[in-house]
Amino acid sequence: MDAGLRSLGASFRRAGAADLDVLRTLHHSFREAEMRPVPWTAAQKLAFLDDQFRLQHLHFVTHYTRADFLVVEQTGPVGRLYLDRSTPMWRVIDIGFLPQIRGAGLGSAVLGWVMDRAAARRAGGVDLHVAAANPRARALYARMGFAPEGGVEAAHQRMVWRPS
Repeated sequence: MDAGLRSLGASFRRAGAADLDVLRTLHHSFREAEMRPVPWTAAQKLAFLDDQFRLQHLHFVTHYTRADFLVVEQTGPVGRLYLDRSTPMWRVIDIGFLPQIRGAGLGSAVLGWVMDRAAARRAGGVDLHVAAANPRARALYARMGFAPEGGVEAAHQRMVWRPS
């Protein structure tokens, strides 16, 4: 494990069927801010988010059959990293952390770990898609050396990092 991750007390483990509740909770936390102003009852929001998680999870496991689905842990599960290393350009399918963990350097450490491994294995680079309406994540990726590539499609921007 990378020194940056160790210094934060972080590690990875493979996600399994027993982690679906944890992954659902993480997904809900990722959407919390955008759901706050929606004029639905708590039950309606929960049903919507549960359905969104189910569909997203199905999409990921169907379309990225060779990907690593990882739970990021500190004293317990605090995030997820879905990473496809099966092609020359590695793809961060999804990365996210609980709200109380954000801004403490864990995202940088996890991305650094991915980038170090991609460079060591002579991958062509790492790409990801970030919501155009997520300036905080876009800024993090830019600081880490990711550059926008192509236009915004379906409200997401593709960003790419290539090893030097």
